[in-house]
Amino acid sequence: MAQRNEKITGNGSASLIQDSDEIEEMYCEECDRHTGEYATAVAFCVDCVEYKCKTCKVYHRRHFKAHKIQDSDSMPQDFYLEKCSDHSEQLIKFYCSECSKEACSECKDNEHVQCGDVNHLPALASGIQKSDELKNLQQMLDKLSADIKDTEKLLDAKSEVVDKQEEKAIEACKVHTNKLIEAYTQQHQDLIDDFDEKMEETIARLKKERLELVQVLSKKERMFKNKITNAETDVKDQIVSTNTEFKELRSEHLTLVENLKALTIDLEQAQKLGKNCELFIKLKFTKQLCEKLHRNIEQIQQAYIQRYKLKTSGIQPTLESGTRFFMFEKVSAVKRRVVFNFDINSHIDLISSLLVLSEHTLLILDWKKCSLVIYILEMSQANCIDDIKFETSPFDITKVSDYIVAVTFPNERMIKLITFSGNMKVLYITKIPGNGTCTGIAYRNPYIVVSYWDPASVKILSMSGTIVKTFDKDDNGQNLVIKPWGLIVSPDNTMIYVSDLDKQTVTCLTHDGKVKAVYKDDHLNLPYQLAVDEYGSVYVCGAVSDNIHILSSDLTKVKILIDTNDGLDKPESVAYCPITKRLFVVMQNKIKVFKVLEE
Repeated sequence: MAQRNEKITGNGSASLIQDSDEIEEMYCEECDRHTGEYATAVAFCVDCVEYKCKTCKVYHRRHFKAHKIQDSDSMPQDFYLEKCSDHSEQLIKFYCSECSKEACSECKDNEHVQCGDVNHLPALASGIQKSDELKNLQQMLDKLSADIKDTEKLLDAKSEVVDKQEEKAIEACKVHTNKLIEAYTQQHQDLIDDFDEKMEETIARLKKERLELVQVLSKKERMFKNKITNAETDVKDQIVSTNTEFKELRSEHLTLVENLKALTIDLEQAQKLGKNCELFIKLKFTKQLCEKLHRNIEQIQQAYIQRYKLKTSGIQPTLESGTRFFMFEKVSAVKRRVVFNFDINSHIDLISSLLVLSEHTLLILDWKKCSLVIYILEMSQANCIDDIKFETSPFDITKVSDYIVAVTFPNERMIKLITFSGNMKVLYITKIPGNGTCTGIAYRNPYIVVSYWDPASVKILSMSGTIVKTFDKDDNGQNLVIKPWGLIVSPDNTMIYVSDLDKQTVTCLTHDGKVKAVYKDDHLNLPYQLAVDEYGSVYVCGAVSDNIHILSSDLTKVKILIDTNDGLDKPESVAYCPITKRLFVVMQNKIKVFKVLEE
């Protein structure tokens, strides 16, 4: 390739300069290809998409009179001088928007011949510095940076819980170990003292027996100490290994910080150089990496903390003790209590569902007015910033990513993916076939889980609407659900929970459709919407029983968390924010917000 790298000095002579100060001048591609010689390009053939020198321009006009030739004043000036990796003699001149890939002339004529959106790269790159795509990417980078900082706060809070729990359990091990050894040693001493009482009668004989007995007991004591020490070590290992996966998130978070920093520096450097074609390619590449970083952030933010407790045997050891000294048990539910935080006066006639999109953003579905209402949360208040209208009533909503949500529309038998900008303006709406009267919805990467009324069932769909699995019967061949309403997925993506208004139940399914548990309680009437927290605890909204039940991940009742004593009156929906530890409960024209605390 011929490329001029010159800089004019004060006396008019040319000198070599660094790459960052290069003066790029396009050369004649025909001369380069056929003779390998450098010649300055003075024209551009629009039909051939090639730069020509003065001589080649004359011959080209003579042999291709119908071709359109642009002179040096009107020809494209934004050059991208990278060669194709597959065709080393060809410049990269095109970009295929369908394949999201750059291409040379040979690639365009061969690999992209069936593509309908292959364009000249300088034309695409024109105006990229002021494009919305570049601005949105920069906003995405700013949001990722903020998310990483929020994630660090969340990790700090969770780490404190993990460390305290671990410290407490290990200390309990040590205390119990000392008690067992002390009791066991005392038994030995009692036997020795008893033996001493009989020594006077047969002192000569018993001295020998005593010595032998002491030796035997000492050996057994050493064996017992080894046994209890090994048991203590085993349970400590269980405690530490239970927290290992969560502790590894710290290093993952540091990696995210470094990756985001590198992406930001690369993009800023491409902007400073002013090379639009290079910036265009860098922008496309950075967007793909940003999406991957975002998925990693979501995994860290949704990290599941395994709760556990340590039980001791509670019995005195014996000489031939074979009991288990420690019992390590995983806890499926954490006890909770709530304190009232504040009220949101929504002035919405009928809220069908709500979603905490982030710690500062609350989305509410208005069934009666066919709209999605956006609230911004600030301290102890909420302000409405937008009201998005639809043609039919929306039923349920789930978070796909920080700026994408999925909403069911039963009357249209449709699911809609709504993509927002950084300031929560709708960028575009994508329709997905609902495959029936779709009601409840929950996102489980990379699928969505949907409940249906007619016929009643639960289905797993791809993001394009293709049915992956259908669950409509239980293990006994009976209807799995009759009138499903609320639908959520566990934080570790292993379980599906669905409420049923007809059966008055909440059912827990595996992602193969196996029924793991069913919750039914006399104090739960019309279980509407559901929510789940970071520990896997399930919150059930009883619309007629005027209460919120909290259940373990296996649907064991923990307690009635909120009822009429807390001001509940016909609650219809519930949502939880893991960052702020807030529970949002919908009533008529009002949303009550509670702070969730551990007991």
